[in-house]
This record gives sequence, structure tokens and C-alpha cells, in this order.
Amino acid sequence: MFKLLKNNLLNILDETQNERDELKKHPLYKSIRTEKHLHIFMEHHVFAVWDFMSVLKSLQREFTCVQIPWRPKNNGTLSRLLNEIVLAEESDVDRFGQHLSHFEIYYHAMKEAGANTKNIENFLDQLDNSDLLSSLEKSNTPKAAKEFVLDTFKYINLNAPHLTATIFTLGREEIIPDMFRKIVQDLNNNSTGKFKSFIYYLDRHIGLDEDEHTPLALKMIKEICGDDELKWRESIDCGKNIIRSRIKFWDQILSEIKKTKPN
Repeated sequence: MFKLLKNNLLNILDETQNERDELKKHPLYKSIRTEKHLHIFMEHHVFAVWDFMSVLKSLQREFTCVQIPWRPKNNGTLSRLLNEIVLAEESDVDRFGQHLSHFEIYYHAMKEAGANTKNIENFLDQLDNSDLLSSLEKSNTPKAAKEFVLDTFKYINLNAPHLTATIFTLGREEIIPDMFRKIVQDLNNNSTGKFKSFIYYLDRHIGLDEDEHTPLALKMIKEICGDDELKWRESIDCGKNIIRSRIKFWDQILSEIKKTKPN
């Protein structure tokens, strides 16, 4: 049984290798050369940072009890995996020693870098009184970010935990190390001091994702899919689609960057 599960886990990585390689080599990374370019990237990407938490919370709701009165969920392994990840994602330490979510660390990094935070602020305000789609439309969310978030929630709303876990792993955690390292390298070469918090965020994410979260997330998929071959196949298809969604998101951000006038 263990050999079967291991082979399935290797297979899902192998089947999505082309998409992950395409994302890793995306021209967006080398195109972020100026402060304006970085602002455009952050003003879009912050919505992906936000929707990541919804993916994580969907899994936590499924495999741990977050309702009152509390009841045991009878899956201590998954509960432990998710709670460990939530601890870091929702209450990590910023570069000043304060405990904040990764979204909040990113938001403060945007402020420090001089990026516009009005759209994400308006979006969060709208969520207090509107559904997701209305909030995206009323808050002037960039079209690319809106489409990316809706792609994510299309899967979340299926209430299929193995697909949500796939989004979390292959659409986020498993691809983040390579993706962000390229941006960090360019920022470290061109930093003007305004990007210290952003670089901290990227370095922190790279460290957590490579050393802790990716192994935990892959283990989570193995626990959820078990020996169900249909779930493994559906997870492969979902993984391909969600990475393609990220590639499309990157394409659209790159298109916005190319519209800016050269310095």
C-alpha cells in the first residue's frame, strides 16, 4: 500500500511537470525591473495571497472542527498537518518581530514599497456586506486578479477536499519556491531600501514552503486521496488547470507591465 501511495504522489508531480516548468520559466520574473513594475505585480498578486488563505481555511474547516459546540473529526494526522500550516500562515513573525498573517505582512510590504493598496482594501471592505463576485466587481479589482480568484473558488465551491488540497499544494506551495526565488534575486540586485519587507516576505515564504509546507502539503494529498485512483486522476487534472490559471495570471500581469513607459 505504501509503495502504491508513493508512486501516486510521484505520478502527480510527474504529470504536472510541464506546467510547473512553464511557470518556472515565465518571462514575468525578468520583466520586473523598476519600482513601477513591482507595484503592478504586487497590486495584482496581493489577491492571490488573499485567496490562498481561503484555500487553506477551506481545508481546515473540512478536517478540523471550527464550529461550536466542538466535535472530534477523527483524523488527527490531517488536523495536525493543517493546524501547523495555519499557525505559520495566519500568525507568522514579520521583520519587526510582530505576529501577523502572511497576507498582512504582504500588505504592509506594499505600503512600504509605495504600491497602491486601495483596491485590496476596498475588496475586503466589500466582503463585509457582499458575496465574492459582487465584492470583486464593486472594488475595482484588476481583471486578471478577478479571473484568478474566481478560478480558485470554482474548485473550492465543489466541496471536494482532494481538489482543494491539490490547489493548495500544486497551485500554491509546491510552485512557490522556484517562482519567488527569481523575484528575490532581481530585487536583491536592485533594492533601494523600499523593498525590505517584501524581500523578507519572499525569503520567509521560500524558507517555510521548501523546508516545511511543501512536504506537509504533499503528505496531505496522500492522506486524502489514499488508494482512490479516481481522486488521484482528478487531482492531476485539477493541478494542471490551476497551474495554467497561474500562468494566465502571470501573462496578464506581464501585459500590464509592458504598457508602462520605459524609464
